[in-house]
Amino acid sequence: MNEYLTPWSCIIAHMWDQTFDVEGVSVHQAGEGPSLVLLHANGGDANDFASIVEHLARTHRVFGIDWPGWGQSQANEDLTALGYAALLPQILDQLPGGPFTLLGNSVGGFAAIRTAADRPDLVRSLVLVDPGGFTPNWFGTRMACRLIGSTFFAPWMMRVLPHLYLHRRTQAVKAILAHAKQLSYNEASVQSFSSIWRSFAVRDHDARVAAAMITVPTLLIWGRSDPVLPWVVDGRRARRALPHAEVVRFACGHQAFAEMPEAFLIELGAFLSRSAR
Repeated sequence: MNEYLTPWSCIIAHMWDQTFDVEGVSVHQAGEGPSLVLLHANGGDANDFASIVEHLARTHRVFGIDWPGWGQSQANEDLTALGYAALLPQILDQLPGGPFTLLGNSVGGFAAIRTAADRPDLVRSLVLVDPGGFTPNWFGTRMACRLIGSTFFAPWMMRVLPHLYLHRRTQAVKAILAHAKQLSYNEASVQSFSSIWRSFAVRDHDARVAAAMITVPTLLIWGRSDPVLPWVVDGRRARRALPHAEVVRFACGHQAFAEMPEAFLIELGAFLSRSAR
């Protein structure tokens, strides 16, 4: 897959201590300490978390996973939200330092929720940033997912959607936007993006049953201005499904860790300290 082509990329490239393969997936590692796994959204890669990796690696062993079809990972035969969720426990089984704190954004959050429900032995705590799986499965939402996931519209949506759901133009956000634009001209990336979006339309893309089974400490973070997974619908459904979760709302869009990294790290650090007791 293509890399970032900005000076920011050069900084990113040196933030990971090593990269290795697990189950055909590229895993990046940095730091030492309790294990924390970063799970990115559709269309991104582990470098979406570049604003916070260096800070987290001072106290944690941080793993950044490139989902199949993204970053340095090749596409597999199951480019779906459910496929990512089924793959995650297989990856975690082969990583050192479990049980893990899972920090998942969007489809990464959906995979984290399913893993915490299906394999609680692997999960110490959850940090869910605008997670997927809480959108009502209505005719309109299914049609929207299929439309965005059509190969005709997907390249355009890969460029437009990040501009809509990332509100604060930090250096990291600018790099994410440039990366998304670049990948929108890559046929393999368009196919991956399309496949994942179409998978959001299936009825089993529902995190509520799994969420009800979760007992580990959970931090639910939501951007107030996220137009893709709005708080008034998806966020409230997530809060009801995760009644034990701590909830923090940020004045940003879909990726608080990239848009408001300093504030995000304060909330995350406090949560990690409390959940480690």
